[in-house]
Amino acid sequence: MKGTPFWYSILRGLAIAVFKVFFAIEIEGKENIPYGGGAILASNHLSYLDPIVLGIFVPRRVNFMAKEELFENLFFRWMIVKLGAFPIKRERIDRTTYKKILKLLQKREVVVLFPEGTRSIDGTIGQLHAGIARIALKADVPIIPIIVWGTEKVLPRGKKLIRLARIRARAGKPLKKNIASNREITRKDIEELQNELEEKMRLLYREGLS
Repeated sequence: MKGTPFWYSILRGLAIAVFKVFFAIEIEGKENIPYGGGAILASNHLSYLDPIVLGIFVPRRVNFMAKEELFENLFFRWMIVKLGAFPIKRERIDRTTYKKILKLLQKREVVVLFPEGTRSIDGTIGQLHAGIARIALKADVPIIPIIVWGTEKVLPRGKKLIRLARIRARAGKPLKKNIASNREITRKDIEELQNELEEKMRLLYREGLS
């Protein structure tokens, strides 16, 4: 796709092949991911493999946050930066990270964000933080709710060895709240979009369990 490095497309194709062969990955709702313009992919968080799964949804390069400790090794830092990673402290969005995300979205790029802020301990969806709704409204971009299942079995929290297990992921319809250009974004606007995102994510999660 235009604007996406050739090498990234090659790596993405390789990831798709590997995940299909070893993890029987099943992706639903790809039609809900916009092929142009800035967008936020908001997903539950189970494993360090989640950004790769989300990258499979769209042929454009995705940008995602990674713990700053992962950037200490020079080679690994070079690799994940090329794949769209940028460092974050304590798995939370501080002012510097907030500005970085806004800049990426204003450049019409795709950013992966995890509303829970950290990986789930038991696989269920925890409390969601309102920061994503605020960013989406400020950047005037849609949020696409996504739920992933199975990555916590492939690479469990606290483990380093990959295991064989089935992975599934489903994307819901984009969420977008249009604010008039001459009006300030209010706390109510943020809360409404935040509540809608949480409702859609929990609904997707329940549907996947049935």
